[in-house]
Amino acid sequence: MSYIFTAEEMRAAEQRVIDDGTPVETLMERAGTAAAEAIWRFAGPLPTLVLCGPGNNGGDGYVIARELAGRGVAVRVAALAEPGSGAAKDARERWQGSVEPLSDAKGAPLLVDALFGTGLTRPMDERTSAVLVHLAGEAAVSVAIDLPSGVASDDGRILSPVPDYDLTVTFATRKPSHVLQPAPRHMGRVAVVHIGIDATSGLRLIERPK
Repeated sequence: MSYIFTAEEMRAAEQRVIDDGTPVETLMERAGTAAAEAIWRFAGPLPTLVLCGPGNNGGDGYVIARELAGRGVAVRVAALAEPGSGAAKDARERWQGSVEPLSDAKGAPLLVDALFGTGLTRPMDERTSAVLVHLAGEAAVSVAIDLPSGVASDDGRILSPVPDYDLTVTFATRKPSHVLQPAPRHMGRVAVVHIGIDATSGLRLIERPK
């Protein structure tokens, strides 16, 4: 049985887990580790470029980079900006590799988009969007974390040009934009990974029979 959480419902579910004693850093570790496992199973050991934004989605990206590197993958990280949250800063500090500016990044066979996830409500700036589209176009395989950057969380709108991804990895539940067009046509396969958040209080998703 599948459920859907809006961005607000997801934040509330995360906060309940945090209030019960699980640090946000632990949730980020779980998210990044589970996402790295999904990426590894989907794409294997391709040389990888992880794009990290300033929020917790970017923090997940640093964890993903560390986990893939620990499996022997050649990983580079490019950041849009310095981390803005405590958990993301902690994840950045635990990444032992270098971090290059997003504007200078060169492509890689596997692209991981951890720039912006759930909660995006406005378009990205044109330069950032153009770099993302270019790097995704150079990749043999592209993966979005939570939602493709440029997609609104709750209504399926495309806020900025969005590349076509091969895999989208999201946490706990699908979000409305995983099922509301036109966003899903850019996501490829959607994998839901579990990080210890109760996902049974959202709207039930009725799936078509196969």
